[in-house]
Amino acid sequence: MLGSTQVRQLNKISASHKKRAPRYHRPMRMRLLPATPALADQVRNFVIVETAEAATRLLMPEPSILLGIRYGGYAEQLDGPKTRRLPQATLTGLRDTARSMHTSAGGGIVLAAFRPAGAAQFFDLPAEGLFGTTLDLASLVADADLAGLCAAVAAARDDLQRVDFLERFLLARRRRPADMLVSEALRAIENSVGTIRIAALASDLGVSVDWLAKRFRRTVGATPKQLASIIRMRHALSLYGEASSLTQLSVEAGYADQSHFIREFRSVTGQAPRRLLKGSEYC
Repeated sequence: MLGSTQVRQLNKISASHKKRAPRYHRPMRMRLLPATPALADQVRNFVIVETAEAATRLLMPEPSILLGIRYGGYAEQLDGPKTRRLPQATLTGLRDTARSMHTSAGGGIVLAAFRPAGAAQFFDLPAEGLFGTTLDLASLVADADLAGLCAAVAAARDDLQRVDFLERFLLARRRRPADMLVSEALRAIENSVGTIRIAALASDLGVSVDWLAKRFRRTVGATPKQLASIIRMRHALSLYGEASSLTQLSVEAGYADQSHFIREFRSVTGQAPRRLLKGSEYC
């Protein structure tokens, strides 16, 4: 938790330096920044996203819990006929289906993309409670701390300063050690790009599949199988090109065959791969 002096400093910066700051085919700026070495084991990277025009895009599942601080515009999550305006500060859990997001013109957000087990070291919440949901960060962080952080991020003069404020916030909150067994399992899943057999992994670790799944749900927010599926699908998307053969892509990404990949893709997006990948805007 930030101390009172830190909160005053952040608010002072906000008052003195206030500055307002895919759709892949519309004006959008995305910048990835590495985490400081002190956070590199918990945070994969930081992402700055700014949109000049209003846009709706499909967000594919990510293998990361995401902490977001919005400093410009607003975002709405679209769920069929329902629309939810998202809070300024959010914590979004893993999910196994894509979601539609509408972002206003002049939108700006800085994201901390945690490593799969990283968020559990900062927040007093079983990660399984985050699966498929987006929480208001105000439910987890003291009002003064969160207000100071949001004000500082909104007033920051550039991307580096926004990330610096978010890093300082996280460093002040880190309180739990890493779960070493989960960390070892995560390395195996990531090194295999999601293709490892979970039963074999559990056996190698000397635990049961059910026990490993319980440990993962508490720390990662998903079972090993769910996380592996997300990682494998993300890998498949990275291999896709306009001239891609779905058969070749399916094999390279570790699916049994093309029909297996199409079936998994439909379960995530509700659409066939060719139709969505060629005609939709997603990230």
